[in-house]
Amino acid sequence: MWAARVAETTCATVERLLAAGMIPLGKTHMVEFAFGGWGTNPLMGTPWNPWDLKRQRVPGGSSSGTGVGVAAGLAPIGIGSDTGGSVRIPAGFNGLVGLKVTFGRISLHGTGLLSWTLDSIGPLGRSVDDCAEIFRVLAGPDERDPATLDQPPLDLPERLEAGRLDRFRIALPDAKQLPSFMHPAVIAAWQDAAKRLETLGAKIVPVRLPDWAFELSRPAGTIIASEAYALHRATIEDERQPIGPAVRERVRGAAKLAPGEYAETLRVMAARRRAFAEWFRPFDAILLPTLALPAPPVDEIQEQAPIPGHLTRPWNYLGLCGLAMPAGLHEGLPMSVQILGKPFAERVILEIGKAYQEDTGFHRLRPKLAHAA
Repeated sequence: MWAARVAETTCATVERLLAAGMIPLGKTHMVEFAFGGWGTNPLMGTPWNPWDLKRQRVPGGSSSGTGVGVAAGLAPIGIGSDTGGSVRIPAGFNGLVGLKVTFGRISLHGTGLLSWTLDSIGPLGRSVDDCAEIFRVLAGPDERDPATLDQPPLDLPERLEAGRLDRFRIALPDAKQLPSFMHPAVIAAWQDAAKRLETLGAKIVPVRLPDWAFELSRPAGTIIASEAYALHRATIEDERQPIGPAVRERVRGAAKLAPGEYAETLRVMAARRRAFAEWFRPFDAILLPTLALPAPPVDEIQEQAPIPGHLTRPWNYLGLCGLAMPAGLHEGLPMSVQILGKPFAERVILEIGKAYQEDTGFHRLRPKLAHAA
């Protein structure tokens, strides 16, 4: 639809990367309007997950092309956006590190918006160190984006060290709270990650999340669809425009909402955030799987299934930051865990992630992209 469009504004993200000496290699494919967790794009093509060269598997979305490009070695690092998991999901399916920052930490000036309430920009890379380096460049106030002006100072050392984690209390939710479609190998990898963090000195505390925690995907979707419809209504309702049916239906869902439902959802979200902040108070981080399963084949998925974002969306709704980390392989496909932190506590999750990374070495795993002669 926008193939011939030329942007009139250079976004703040690209401005800061250029100023720091980065070289943009190109634009990557993604889900239309950044609204989809599987990473499919029926009109421009779905990027091929490089971990399986024989059968096309989902790349994760919405930042699908970035995840595939970095995992395949086409670029050392890339940029994505995370409104309901769109950095962490492709990071998880492609064996990468993905940093979901707190809303308001990185300027959205010049960014094509999906949801002005929940959008965030973040890096997908091969290591915590690389993501931390890009985060240092991008984070900070920008007077063109008022949401960035009240953020606390960025307290991040020049170099992350893989130290002991004795000062950290990490909440480990009850496995019975996870959805029924969890893959056993993912559960095992998540529990192994908890044991490794405990060995590194962290205090792992078994907990039960509030009963409503995993019900938050639905109200998060209400906010995303409502704001996307407000931004893109004319385009979405124009049947002449080439838009994939799944994305069109997803955005159009907002037109069916009852009067006042969007406003009520925002009111409840503010209350949930206050309640969860109180629940989170005794802990420094939460450890959860990023995804319920390794990347499935593209031809087996149901486009509207809630599976890819089920474990990621609630934390955007609650205003947390998060770090997706490679957690090993199952039958040659990546698995992932996410370390969730309080608002603006990116340093905490990066330090925990760095220790886990150096202990496991999972970030060094690479897809085999060349066939032997």
